[in-house]
Amino acid sequence: MTNSLFKITRFKGLRDFNRHLIIRVCVRNTHWSKYSYLCGASSDPLKAYTIAGIFDDAVQKTPDRECLVSCHENKRFTFTTMHSEVDKLCKSFNAIGLTHGDRVGVWLPNYAIYYTMILAVARLGLVLVNINPAYQSDELKYSANLVGIKCLVALEKFKSQNYPKILENVDPEIFKQPTNSPIKSKMLPTLETVVFITENHINGAYNLESFLDLGSNTSYSTPNIQPDEGCSIQFTSGTTGRPKAAVLSHFGVINNSYYIMKRFGIRDDTNEENVHKFCCTMPLFHTFGLSAGIIAPIITKSTVYLPTAHFEPKTTVDVLTKEKCTIFFGTPTLYVDIMSVFEKLLPEQQQQQNIKVAITGGAPSSPALMTKFKKMFPDAKLLSVFGMTESSPCTFQNFYDDTDQKILSTVGHVQEHVEAKVVDSNGQMVPFGTPGELLVRGYVVMNGYYNNEEKTKEIIDSNGWLHTGDQFVMYEDGYGNYVGRLKEMIIRGGENIFPKEIEYFFESHPLILHVQVYGVPDQRMGEEICASVIVKEGSAVTESELKAYCKGKIAHFKIPKYIFIEKDEFPKTGSGKVQKYKLTERALKRITSHN
Repeated sequence: MTNSLFKITRFKGLRDFNRHLIIRVCVRNTHWSKYSYLCGASSDPLKAYTIAGIFDDAVQKTPDRECLVSCHENKRFTFTTMHSEVDKLCKSFNAIGLTHGDRVGVWLPNYAIYYTMILAVARLGLVLVNINPAYQSDELKYSANLVGIKCLVALEKFKSQNYPKILENVDPEIFKQPTNSPIKSKMLPTLETVVFITENHINGAYNLESFLDLGSNTSYSTPNIQPDEGCSIQFTSGTTGRPKAAVLSHFGVINNSYYIMKRFGIRDDTNEENVHKFCCTMPLFHTFGLSAGIIAPIITKSTVYLPTAHFEPKTTVDVLTKEKCTIFFGTPTLYVDIMSVFEKLLPEQQQQQNIKVAITGGAPSSPALMTKFKKMFPDAKLLSVFGMTESSPCTFQNFYDDTDQKILSTVGHVQEHVEAKVVDSNGQMVPFGTPGELLVRGYVVMNGYYNNEEKTKEIIDSNGWLHTGDQFVMYEDGYGNYVGRLKEMIIRGGENIFPKEIEYFFESHPLILHVQVYGVPDQRMGEEICASVIVKEGSAVTESELKAYCKGKIAHFKIPKYIFIEKDEFPKTGSGKVQKYKLTERALKRITSHN
C-alpha cells in the first residue's frame, strides 16, 4: 500500500457543491416530498483543518490552560507543556525514519501518552492505528499485517496483559535482535520498531526514555498534510467476522467533532471562567473516544480528565465530583454502571456533581435509561449521538434545546452537511415514517477500508452513499429513530421482529440490569425469540416470572420462548459491543441439551 491510499478519491457529497446554506432537496407538493430523504441545513461551512492545525490554535490562544489530566497517573498538562511532549515524540519518530503516510500502532488503554501519540502522529502526517489493548497474539498479528504497521507502541503490562509476551507469541525472534536497528520479522514483515511504555529494558525494543533520547539532538519538518488524508485507522467491531480497518480523515473527524459540540452548545471559549471539563471514560481507541475525548476538547479548548486507564464506575464518580466535570460521555452500559454507583451515595454527595451535558453514543439508549438519568441528574441534559465507525462517527444527534419527548423518542436530527435517506430492499426510497435501511452521504463518510477495496465497494456505492445496515425510520421534521440492525432482525412465522424493541421493554423491569434479545433457529417457526438477561446485584427473577411480566404489555408473538438468566457478563468485542452470535451459539447448546 502506498501513501496515496490515504487520499482515496471518493464522492465528497455536499462539499463538492460549494454551498454554505443547504436545504432539503425534496420539494413540497410533489411525489418525492413524501419520501425519506433529508439534508442537514447549515450556514456554517465545513472547515478544511488538520489535527495539528486545531491543536496549534489552542496552544496559541490558551497556552496555560490545562488540556489533559490523567487522574490515575497523577499527571497534568497545559496546552503548552503538551506541545513540548508532542515535539519530543515527533523528533523520535523522525529519527527512526518514519515518513508521511506510515502507520503507527498504538496498543494502549487510556493513558496520557495516548493523547500525545495522537497529536505527534498527526503532526508528521503519519496514520494512527488504534489497537484494542485486550487483543491477543492472533488479533495483533492480523491487525498489524492488515495495515502494515511500521512502529508499535504499547505498555509493558496492564491487568492480566503482558504485552511483550503477547508479541513474543507472534514472533519470538523480535526480542533476540538488537534494539538500535530495524526489526526483521517474518511474522510481522512491515514492523521495524517497538516501544514499550516502561522504565525497564526489554531486548529488541525501546522503552519510552530511550526512544525519546533518539530525537534529543535532532529536528524534524512537517509535511504538507491535506485535510482529506487519513489520520486514524479504526478497526470495526467484528461481531460477525474479522475486523475491517476503516480509514478516517482529518476533515471528517474534525468537522464531525465540531458540529457535535456546536449543536450541544459547547463552544470555543478563551475565558478561563468558562472552561469545559470533559470526563472521558470511553476507550481512546474507539471512534467515539477519539472524537469526544480528544478532538472535540481541543476544538473547544477544554480540559479532558482520564479517571482510569480502564473504566471503573466508582473511581469515575469520584473524579466527576472532585474535579467538577461539566461534560460526561459514554455508552448506555457506562451510564447504567455510573447510576448504580451514584444512587448509593448520600444526598449531600449527590449534590456535589456538576454535569451540565451528558452525551450518550456507541449504541442507542433506551427511554427507561434516559428517564432514570433525568431523575438522578436533574441539572444535566442527556443528549444522544448516533452513527457508526465508518461515518466519523456521528450522523444524527439531538439539539441542546430538544424537548424531552424528542430526546426520548428519537436518536436526534440529521447532522449539518449530511445527507440521509431510507430505502427498501430494492434500494428505493420509502415514505417518511416507514422503516428501511439508512444510507448516509457527505463529509462524514470514511475514506475506505484499508487494503480491502471489495468490502469498501460493498458498503459505499458508486454514488457515494454509505450503506449502514441499520433499520431506521426518518420523519419530515429531520429527526430519525433507530429500529435495529438488519442482520439481527428475527423472522418468526413470517413476522418481522426487531430485538431492540423487546430489549427496551425488558429494561423497564425494575430488576433487570442488562438484556440482549436474538433469534434461534426453529423447525416450525423459522426462528424463535431468545433473551439473555442479567439482573441487578442481590436480585432474583425466574424465566416464568419474566414471561408473565410480558403478557398484556407486548404482543404475544414478541414474548421470548427462551429466557436465560445469565451469571456472567455478555461476550463483547474489543470496542464493547455485545457479540450476539456467541449468545446464539450458547443458547443453542442449552436448548439442545435440554431437549
